[in-house]
Amino acid sequence: MFEDLKWLVDLQILDNKIYQLTSEERNIDSSVAQKKHEIEELSLQRIKLIRKQKEHQEDLEAYHEDITDHKRILSQKRIDLENDKKTKKEHIRREVKKLQKAVEVFEERVHELDSEVDSINQELSQIDKNISKLERKIKADIKNRSELSKLSKKEFDSLVKQKQKIESKIRIPFLNHYKRIMKIRNSVAITYVTGEGLCNGCRIHIPYQLQQKIKLRDDYNICEGCGRILVDSDMLQIKIKPKKETKPPTKKKIKTKPKTKAKPTKK
Repeated sequence: MFEDLKWLVDLQILDNKIYQLTSEERNIDSSVAQKKHEIEELSLQRIKLIRKQKEHQEDLEAYHEDITDHKRILSQKRIDLENDKKTKKEHIRREVKKLQKAVEVFEERVHELDSEVDSINQELSQIDKNISKLERKIKADIKNRSELSKLSKKEFDSLVKQKQKIESKIRIPFLNHYKRIMKIRNSVAITYVTGEGLCNGCRIHIPYQLQQKIKLRDDYNICEGCGRILVDSDMLQIKIKPKKETKPPTKKKIKTKPKTKAKPTKK
């Protein structure tokens, strides 16, 4: 047997065990990262709302000033309306109506802005609650991860030591190829040929001659499709179901009616 191939298979089995051992921790890390992303999105939304709220407050102050000014002018015009001559009264009345209309419009806009500010305050309150909730969940996740790390540390350290021992026995070119494929092929560098003659990694067809070479276990064979190392399935302790032979369809016999003899005609 090709010695490096045996050690590479043992290395893949160890890497699989390490991967399974740390899978729950990785899931927690992924969950924490997702929650942090959600907090960032909520924080960004919060900043936008605060900016909008500030703009509304500035508009409200401006409208309140306009209302005060218009009411002051309106009050003065009403006094003028009582004191001025009849010829000027109609002109003043028109001005009074315009001022009253302007005050109504400003007050209506103030009411709308007040409603929008209240709505923003409610949104901000909900965002703050959601952020607090996510932060509590992150703390709980980090605590669980820490506990898991403590429980699996001994086993993890043992597996890492075994891995380092095996890596020291593999020649550098083969080890470098293995590590490169592990990075680019989702932590699976070694695979096998299925019962249908396909690479189990990328599902490309493996030529029959190469399949026979793989079974001999005396060479370093690589899949042309994905670059993974191809080994006999027995080395990975995988049972392959034999390919089912497909029988040609049987032709159905067509039943024919027996020919009836023609009756002799009487002369």
